[in-house]
Amino acid sequence: MSRRVAESQSLRDRGALVPRRLGDSATLRLICALVVLAATSACKREPAAPPPVILISIDTLRADHLPAYGYKDVDTPALDAFRRDAVLFSRAWSHTPLTLPSHSTILTGLLPAHHGVRDNTGFRFTGRTLASILHDRGYATGAAISAFVLRGESGLRAGFDAYDDHVDAAKGEQSLGAVQRRGDETLAVAQSWIGAHAQQPFFYFLHFYEPHAPYTPPEPFRSRYRNPYDGEIAATDALLGRLFDSLKQQGLYDRALIIVLSDHGEGLGEHGEDEHGIFLYRESISVPLLIKLPSNASAGKSIDANAGLADVAPTILSILGVSAPQMDGVARLDRTQILERAAAPVYIETYYPRFHFGWSDLHSLVDGDEHFIRAPKPELYDLTRDPHEQTNVLDARRRRYAALRDTLAPFVIEPSAPSAIDAEEAKKLAALGYLGSTVQTSGPLPDPKDKTETFRALQDAFRFYRDHEDEKALVAFDALLKREPEIVDLWDVRSKVLFRLGKTAEGIASAKEALRRNPSATQLAADLANEMLLAGDLRGAEQHAELALRSDPARAHELLARIALQQNDLVRAEREAALGGDGEPARYTRALVAQKQGRYDDVLRLTTNHALRADALARLGRASEAEQEFRAAIRSDPSQWRGLVVLLATQGRMQEAEQEIRTWASAAPNRTTYEQIAQTLEVLGDKDGARYWRAQR
Repeated sequence: MSRRVAESQSLRDRGALVPRRLGDSATLRLICALVVLAATSACKREPAAPPPVILISIDTLRADHLPAYGYKDVDTPALDAFRRDAVLFSRAWSHTPLTLPSHSTILTGLLPAHHGVRDNTGFRFTGRTLASILHDRGYATGAAISAFVLRGESGLRAGFDAYDDHVDAAKGEQSLGAVQRRGDETLAVAQSWIGAHAQQPFFYFLHFYEPHAPYTPPEPFRSRYRNPYDGEIAATDALLGRLFDSLKQQGLYDRALIIVLSDHGEGLGEHGEDEHGIFLYRESISVPLLIKLPSNASAGKSIDANAGLADVAPTILSILGVSAPQMDGVARLDRTQILERAAAPVYIETYYPRFHFGWSDLHSLVDGDEHFIRAPKPELYDLTRDPHEQTNVLDARRRRYAALRDTLAPFVIEPSAPSAIDAEEAKKLAALGYLGSTVQTSGPLPDPKDKTETFRALQDAFRFYRDHEDEKALVAFDALLKREPEIVDLWDVRSKVLFRLGKTAEGIASAKEALRRNPSATQLAADLANEMLLAGDLRGAEQHAELALRSDPARAHELLARIALQQNDLVRAEREAALGGDGEPARYTRALVAQKQGRYDDVLRLTTNHALRADALARLGRASEAEQEFRAAIRSDPSQWRGLVVLLATQGRMQEAEQEIRTWASAAPNRTTYEQIAQTLEVLGDKDGARYWRAQR
């Protein structure tokens, strides 16, 4: 075969044989048609599928405690690897150091004054979220949150197909800020949902409450880190590593849009604040923000200009090519690149000191390298020369102070009163004797900086309460109330301490004083109703639960369901629980109904409450599973040790039961614990042991 013939056959085999007579007009038309067809075919590619969107919020995480931002004392391998794939915002700011208002901003692109949520309690979000926008575009939408303050009834459920807020809030003695779900439990919910929706466009919001106080990192992080705050950061990073690994295994990671951020920072003792909410210094408002684009576009780059969390929602929509409604934030990225934006100031506020302590609200503006704080005694800091904000340069920069003061002024929009009462509520309050004075929230108010001594005493009192050192807490609260009787939160939390100490009547009186001093804070009525219910005052509990129907309908209906349960009205109990929605408290109450009816399988189906599940499993004869649930319950509620001790004793494992009693006593060495141990031993018939523990001090 000749070389020419061989080449001709090779071309024919590939479908590319060209006619020899190129001058022929028909042949030329054929060639042109083939060229056009090939070009058209090349252009008709399938449009790229919308990328999955995963928004991860790590509550209370300071930017300057991450290696990605230069910190050296904690290891975060998952976030370090993620940073290499992502765009890092080196100067991202929260608009408020409070969980619910800040997440409302993240999910809407609106400042707190425009979405209306100005505090963690007393306000409810009523608008449209990022989830609503994407749901309308055909995205499946899901969320798993780890803090009670973000429960669906806050209004953030809007637009989500599934909003898993099964956070155990059954213990009425806890403050709402302390009610949380462990990160590994929330992660399991997220992984299950994402796995079920991996083949369709989806938006998922995943919220971890670590490293929020109290800082209790699990092992090995507890032993590895002297600073427990850093230990919780490392533990959360391990959870992120598990999430990213699962996304990679499912082929989702590379094509996904993933955002990792925090809602606010943490004081950690700087400027006299251990936690957050009171002040607006950098440690409480500087947050991490990292965005991984689909296909890892712009990987490893940084944006050094100031950005606010209000920019997150419009940036997500820009990357997805979705038109955004009017928002306060601006898009910082599109699907492939960083967008150039003119420098703009970032506004920040906190009304927490005003609503809770009667002190002045604070407002601030970050503009370039300067941070101006509007307060009764204003402050101005140079963030480049003084990143820890130790030197107020206001007197040396009077012109800049005046300019920043004027720039900030239009941002300050007065909030409506939290849970403003209507006429019907006013009648109910008057009938119960609550129409009295309220916390002063207008006129000249003290600068929080001038309340340093009081604030430190407050922190000590709340720490004693959180650590179950109830007798110390009571002494601290009583001393504070002699100086600051107008602080409603002191009366409120003092009532919970008294209740834990078994001083029921005094506890109820203290809770009533809190509501009397601020009748518009009808969310306090729900706490009071809970205390009355536990004390057996069903009529008082019902009256106060009804007061909370407008400000916190889900919790009010859940309380009314538990009241009906106490009255053995199971029909009404189920009806009220259903009105309470599908959150964990309502499901918990339905599980209580099922428990009372002996439907233990339904108890397991309805609730994630470890104590209820442990009881149901024990009654079903599933002792080993019951033991696991009791041990899980003990992590958040040491009183659940009594169930574990009884379970071990009924199995004849007396030596183990005795060891658990010793561990219980050492974990919470106080009179309340000793009394609970004594009651447990009485149930087991050990009267001598009960007398011994009652004698302990």
